[in-house]
Amino acid sequence: MPDANLGRRAFAAALMAAGAAAPGLASAAILDMVREMSRIPATDHDYAPPGDLKTIADIYKRMTASVGVNGAGPFQFVVDTGANQSVIATEVASQLGLPTGDTQPLNGVAGAQMTATTRANLQIGARRPTSTLLSILPTSAIGGQGILGLDQLDGGRLTLDFRRQTLSIDAGDDLPGSGDEFSLQAHRRDGQLTLVDTELAGIHVTAFLDSGAQDTIGNMALRDLAITRYPTSRWSQAPIVSVTGQTMIAEMADLPSLRIGSLHLPNWPMAFADLHTFQMWNLVDRPAILIGVDILSRFETVCLDFARNEVRLRLPQRS
Repeated sequence: MPDANLGRRAFAAALMAAGAAAPGLASAAILDMVREMSRIPATDHDYAPPGDLKTIADIYKRMTASVGVNGAGPFQFVVDTGANQSVIATEVASQLGLPTGDTQPLNGVAGAQMTATTRANLQIGARRPTSTLLSILPTSAIGGQGILGLDQLDGGRLTLDFRRQTLSIDAGDDLPGSGDEFSLQAHRRDGQLTLVDTELAGIHVTAFLDSGAQDTIGNMALRDLAITRYPTSRWSQAPIVSVTGQTMIAEMADLPSLRIGSLHLPNWPMAFADLHTFQMWNLVDRPAILIGVDILSRFETVCLDFARNEVRLRLPQRS
C-alpha cells in the first residue's frame, strides 16, 4: 500500500500495472494501451497514447481552458464534467477582490462539505460573460485556478485533443485528427453524458465521462461482480483525497477489457471506491464507472456534445 495519499487527480504510482505488456493493435476497434513508455508525440502526424501514468498526469495538467473573470485574466480552469458546480481558487478570488458570500455545500468524491462562495462574470471563448455562483477552494486542492463544471457546459461542446494536448469549448464540428472516428449516443443524467452501451469484464455498466478525473473509478457493485467473476485478480489499496479534503480508500486491480460501443480496450488498472458521487446519482446497487483521462487519452480526440447528447471518439491513426 502506498505511503502517500493519492488525490482524485493524482493516483500516480498506485496504478503502475499498465506499462508491462499490452496486445498489439489487432483491428481498428482495439486500442493500443502502450507503444513507448513516457512517449509524448513529437510530430503533427502521429499520436501514441501515453504508456505510463506519469505521462498521463503531465498531459492532464496541461489541458485547461482559458477563462476571463470579471474582465481580468485569462485564468486556467480545469474542465470537469464530473462536477455540477464551478469553482474558483482562493488565490484568484483574493487577487480580484471578489466578495465572499454565504457558505453552501460542495459535493466531492468522498462527501459534501460547506464551502464559501462568491459570484463573478465568467468569459469563456466567444460566449457572452455570465454571472456565475462559484465555490471557493485553494489552488492546491483543485489543481488549477478554477474548475468549470457542468453548469458552464450545458448546451455546449467540449473537445479534448490529446495529440495537441489542448482543450476547447464550442469549437467547430470537425473533429481534429485523421484516425477512424466513432460516434456514440449518450443519455443525460443530472447534466452528465451517460454512455448506454458499455461493459467492463463482460458486466454491463452505467458509464460517465469525467474530464476532471485523472483516473477511472468503478463503484462497489461493479467491484463485487468483478471479484466473483475473476477471483484470481490481484488487488491493492490506496487512499483517495477529495477536493474538499476528505479521504477514502480505493481498491485497485487489472481487469479484462473495457468495451465502449464497438471499441475494446485491453486490460487497464482500475480503481473501485464507494464514492459520494455514486450515492448522489443513486448508483450504489447497479454497476457504474467514471471514465477518467487515463482511458480517454487512449483516443486521439474526444468530443462531448451536450447539445446533441453525443460522444465522438477518434482513434489514433495506425502507422
